[in-house]
Amino acid sequence: MSEMSRDELLDVVHEVWEARDPVPAGLVERMQLVAATADTDFDLELMQLVERSLEPAGVRGVSTAYSLRFEYDGVHLLLRVDDDGEMARVDGWLTPPSPMTVRAIAMQGDRREWDVDVSDRGRFEFAGLTPGLLRLRLEPHGDSAKALGTPAFEI
Repeated sequence: MSEMSRDELLDVVHEVWEARDPVPAGLVERMQLVAATADTDFDLELMQLVERSLEPAGVRGVSTAYSLRFEYDGVHLLLRVDDDGEMARVDGWLTPPSPMTVRAIAMQGDRREWDVDVSDRGRFEFAGLTPGLLRLRLEPHGDSAKALGTPAFEI
């Protein structure tokens, strides 16, 4: 058997890759949507997702619950996302607690927005959200701190 040329070898690798690890359906369209609708605020610092964990769901319901943890420069944001297929709920805890408004921005459809204030214990919640891509923007009260934002995530 003769040796393959570089191009022939790359063709084989490409075919195997596409057969064994195809791009998930709809991923390209969802990423294009996120890129097209992403905020371009230069005053926004992007928080980093550091942990995602699934939580066991009840045996009678069809809800899905999971936790997300974001960090940026000593600010920690823990989210619990609960989705029953029709409506979603996001509960959040911010540490250290500080006066700020959290804005939830739907990244699909009409790009609805919801605002809530963080309690003095760092807690906030959004109920009755439509499942889809969501992004949070944390806007401190006062001028001293920059706004923070999460990457888009699915609820």
